[in-house]
Amino acid sequence: MDDELSYFYNRILDFTALGSITTKPLCMYIIITKTPKYMRTVSYFIFNELFWNFVGNLLFTLGHVVPMMPALCYRMDGLISYALKSEVQRSMYFIAIVITVVNCCLGFVTTFIYRFVTLAFGNTISRFYKYCGYVNCVAGHFILAVAVAFLFKLWMIPVNEYPIADLPEKTENLFCYRPEGLKMAIVMYSLLTCFGGTVLIVTLFAGLSIRELWIKRHHLEKKTISMQKEVQNNLLIITGAAILVGGLPLLVHTTYVTHSKWPFAREIVSASVLISLNYGTIYAILVLFLFKSYRKVVLGRF
Repeated sequence: MDDELSYFYNRILDFTALGSITTKPLCMYIIITKTPKYMRTVSYFIFNELFWNFVGNLLFTLGHVVPMMPALCYRMDGLISYALKSEVQRSMYFIAIVITVVNCCLGFVTTFIYRFVTLAFGNTISRFYKYCGYVNCVAGHFILAVAVAFLFKLWMIPVNEYPIADLPEKTENLFCYRPEGLKMAIVMYSLLTCFGGTVLIVTLFAGLSIRELWIKRHHLEKKTISMQKEVQNNLLIITGAAILVGGLPLLVHTTYVTHSKWPFAREIVSASVLISLNYGTIYAILVLFLFKSYRKVVLGRF
């Protein structure tokens, strides 16, 4: 990436950070303090999704990860670049960002699985099993984080061992990954499975939740049905927006990283990163204005 594009990329990241810092903490604060009782459970999952996205954005704010295609390398810019002295440290920082991405995907999956389970079996599930569900979610995030760290550490290659023909002239603050072979294939197809699987599972359990609410419409009070429909419809809207603005660019990003020598790979990978980084801000705004209880708080403040 030449100096002009690099400068433009970094300034857009700064602008993205401004949107993230001004919306997500406010949204998380309102979720914690102003959630009505009927939304208490689902608010935990919305908060979980926002938390992982906010951490990822915060890491990207401090350390700008600049793609350097056609080499399968990244350059670490930003404030954190002065503290990260080795390739391993820069790669570990990048791994932390990837962990927030895949855990955010898991957050959406658990939201809709839990939503379906509570609709279908809410009267028969004891409080003990609900707590077990929360524990399983925490364990899932931990296991996924360990798996990502292991795979990316395995995939890393020292800059001095990377094929010299593809490396940029300046290798300062670079860290690289193997451009071909079994290790690259395992990591890339694992990520594609994660992103694609998230879309499929969310779609499946969203459909099952809609079906379950339709079946039980004659057995619930009108007010209860109305509140459940509000939660259901809003979850579908904010998740659909997240998939469109966050998920699809990540699929494009992963595909072009896998084929880093394709034409315009640097530009497309950079654009997909910039688009996906903004999904969390859109997500937070939708949460604040779609849910009636949160919207009242926001409008009351302004």
